[in-house]
Amino acid sequence: MPWQSIRGHDRVVEELRANLRHGRLPHAFLFVGPEGIGKRTFALALARALLCERNDPDALDPCGRCESCVYCDAGTHPDVNIVSKPADKHELPIQVIRALCDDLSLKPVRGARKFAIVDDADDLNEEAANAFLKTLEEPPAGSVLILIGQSTDTQLDTVISRCRVVRFEPLTDDDVAAILLEHKQAESREQALRLARRGEGSVTRALGFVDPAFEVFRRDLFDLLAAPEGFDPVVLASRMHEFIKDAGKESVAQRARARLIFGEAARFFRSVLWQTAGLEPPSHDAGDRVAIAALAARLEPETVFLLADRCLEGDRHIERRAHVPLVLDAWSHDVAKSLAASSA
Repeated sequence: MPWQSIRGHDRVVEELRANLRHGRLPHAFLFVGPEGIGKRTFALALARALLCERNDPDALDPCGRCESCVYCDAGTHPDVNIVSKPADKHELPIQVIRALCDDLSLKPVRGARKFAIVDDADDLNEEAANAFLKTLEEPPAGSVLILIGQSTDTQLDTVISRCRVVRFEPLTDDDVAAILLEHKQAESREQALRLARRGEGSVTRALGFVDPAFEVFRRDLFDLLAAPEGFDPVVLASRMHEFIKDAGKESVAQRARARLIFGEAARFFRSVLWQTAGLEPPSHDAGDRVAIAALAARLEPETVFLLADRCLEGDRHIERRAHVPLVLDAWSHDVAKSLAASSA
């Protein structure tokens, strides 16, 4: 996993190199930034660079050939432990964190460093975060801890104060397009760039648009939300649920599609808010712009803000594994009520 394969984060690499040159490598990091921009990949690449057995670790230039580099690439290095939220949980259980801390307390199997990487750190509940605090306060010698999340807002102040916060920026359209092409998720550069623009700096979000069916559903949803005659919330909730079930039998795939829908709806209302403020909406889609203009002409900014926030709330409920049909039904009724009240 060479640095050259990690796009868009050269600034972070150079900052870490400068820290190492001055002997100031922090023992704990908090990586924050949007989903799908490579934070987890970066954390694993950092572990690979610092555990390399041939090149000087302080140069952050791993050889890619030593046993340590090979183990890191295979995901089997004994001194790299990565944990994440179980698929059937809405929080990182305290048992997972305790097991991670126990493993970190053991001496490294190879070399002088040991890595603990906590993905989904936004989902640490207070009990699990507090269990992690002692390790953050008194880390074992040679240990490096990396927490990965989207925002500092979801972390305890006591956790933030003990970590070096590293902020990752969204990727450029060119970087997202290149990644899509490298992983054969687009058939041409033109398609890759179109998906990248929709992704707004996130590979994960861009991948959601690979399915043409989502494009069709998205267009129908926005046109329905902008229709002056309103819509039947029961019918909309049912249509949304059927489309979400079409993502596959696995609940993980269905919830991912549900979150993509709520994310797109939030961005749609955000664009409406921009238009009500006299700004150019960020959407590149001509159909979006028609729907955005229609809503902006009849909604007050306060209503649009509440609608966008209601979409984000729906996303949070899905993330925390609430019953999908109930979330869709409540959201559809709330949005229909707000739009009807504004049109009255």
